[in-house]
Amino acid sequence: MPLIAGKEGYAIVCNSSYGPLFGGGNDQDLHILNAPNSNNCHASLNNTYQCPAGQNANTFLTGNQYFTVSEMEVFGFQQ
Repeated sequence: MPLIAGKEGYAIVCNSSYGPLFGGGNDQDLHILNAPNSNNCHASLNNTYQCPAGQNANTFLTGNQYFTVSEMEVFGFQQ
């Protein structure tokens, strides 16, 4: 998904207390908690990442705004 202009610095926020946060400020687009099998993970696009036209920003990624994670795959990135 494309980033909203001017929000590029918020693409991912790393914080060991929270888990990965995608999108910045007070409203993250995708928030995965340290305990991702709890049901406090949430998604709400259009803060930093642009939701596709005609789609619901709260349900596009997971089918529901609040969700649990049953399986996660992690990739590394090096420059």
